[in-house]
Amino acid sequence: MQAIRLHPAAPGQQPHTPENPAPTFALHLDTIPIPKPSAPGEILVQIKASTVIRDTLTWPETYSHEYTTLGNDLSGTVVEVFSPEHSKFKPGDEVFGMTAADRPRTWAEYAVVRENEIALKPRDFSWEASAAIPLSGQTAFEALFVHGGIPVPKEENKVVENKQRVNPNHNGKKILITGAAGGVGAYMVQLARFAGLRVTAATSANARNDEFLRSIGADECIEYAAVKEQRDVYDLIIDCVGGETLVDLWKAVKGDGRLITVDSSSYNFVEEHTKQGIHRNGVKASFFIVEGGPNGLEALARFADLGILQVFVLKVYPLEKAAEAYEFGNGRLTGRGKVVLTV
Repeated sequence: MQAIRLHPAAPGQQPHTPENPAPTFALHLDTIPIPKPSAPGEILVQIKASTVIRDTLTWPETYSHEYTTLGNDLSGTVVEVFSPEHSKFKPGDEVFGMTAADRPRTWAEYAVVRENEIALKPRDFSWEASAAIPLSGQTAFEALFVHGGIPVPKEENKVVENKQRVNPNHNGKKILITGAAGGVGAYMVQLARFAGLRVTAATSANARNDEFLRSIGADECIEYAAVKEQRDVYDLIIDCVGGETLVDLWKAVKGDGRLITVDSSSYNFVEEHTKQGIHRNGVKASFFIVEGGPNGLEALARFADLGILQVFVLKVYPLEKAAEAYEFGNGRLTGRGKVVLTV
């Protein structure tokens, strides 16, 4: 099969590390054997699409061994199941999901995945759209419904006009989402609206983002400068940007509210802000890294099938142009959505 693998540095050159990331020309299209499921819970999937995840070449996991095949998001067809009598999947099933960060392997024609990393894909979504969901969608899902304490909305809840659904049990709760127009933020806006929250979307520029964010469910849109003036407004704040914006959010959240960030550079923000005297007792504050799993994937597929989850794909490249796709995805993007590789 063909796979995109990261080749090591040439002899005499400094080895590739997160501090000395590999250049994109180190990504090669190689021919390697098709892997085989070798343990209970393993499934061989023929990959149809994967995504380019920004800054993957700076991840420690990328350099855990030589000749890493990159890629975590996937959509594809089940080919072989190690333990068919104990699996809910069978050959021919169309699935989507995300491999663990330390197990990249989806920039390839085939990949062995674990059963708890995949779910049946949305029925009417393309391979490209389905592959664009798992990492960003599950991050949003876990932020809201796991760490944010909001119950997962059910499709039995009222169906409203224009495919907007509201969970009446949570009307009145206010949420602020920073980086709302980004890849994760756009999912959060949609899911928060579905859960019945009053959604305030914050970005750097209303002129560029207001119309888009309202079209996917935001009740109001503000710029980061306006956040500085807010005091004790929101029951829940989910931050996707970090930095000074995250500092300002301590005042904007209610004294008994929740403040969550998914910004990777803010992993220890509670400790650091406490040292700086910014921390407020009573606010439940946390950082998390997405875990992923069938519960989130199945819920996201259900929401997509209900028609209340929009997915955005910015550009599609064939597998052999993975290096070009990575360069594009790590540049200054002017559109919305994921960069996708098709296999």
